Amino acid sequence: MTLMRIPDEDSCIALLERYETPEHIVQHSKKVWEVGRLLGLELLNKNLTVDMDLIRASCLLHDVGKYPCILDGSKYHDVRGKEILDQEGFPAVARIVVQHVVLRTNMDDPVGEEHVLFYSDKRVVHDAVVSLEERFDYLEKTYGKSLEALKGLRWMKENTLSVEKKIFMHLDFEPDDLADLLRERASDGF
Repeated sequence: MTLMRIPDEDSCIALLERYETPEHIVQHSKKVWEVGRLLGLELLNKNLTVDMDLIRASCLLHDVGKYPCILDGSKYHDVRGKEILDQEGFPAVARIVVQHVVLRTNMDDPVGEEHVLFYSDKRVVHDAVVSLEERFDYLEKTYGKSLEALKGLRWMKENTLSVEKKIFMHLDFEPDDLADLLRERASDGF
């Protein structure tokens, strides 16, 4: 049996620092982790099998490839993140991180860590939890510079709505309740 290597929170932050991740991206990643933690814990409460350590590391490290891509002008920070995490010895995390832009698993698969990361990232603009409508408005304004890009974003939005439905069919609250629940839990020390 092979044990997965999954970095703890401090190691994730140290890895982001090693790859010179700007503070605003670190703050975004921490907020994605807040969303992912809430969703993951709620899924566990409903007896779904998700690995919270894997969700944590994936949420915190999902944009580890973004700044290197900015520096060299390349695309596909999700793929760069996977390469970095594989090189660092975290293939289980890399397998999830590579799916935060384009989900590569079958939508018929049970809810897994990749779904939690994919969806959590789509609910955060900068370091604020927003609706999917707000997130995709932001993405279209920021990245929708061509018809091809807009088509890709619309496809991503459809996938995100499918993932949302897949996750929330197991939960006792609605997607619109997410930001309020996070505020409530933050006041409780969550």
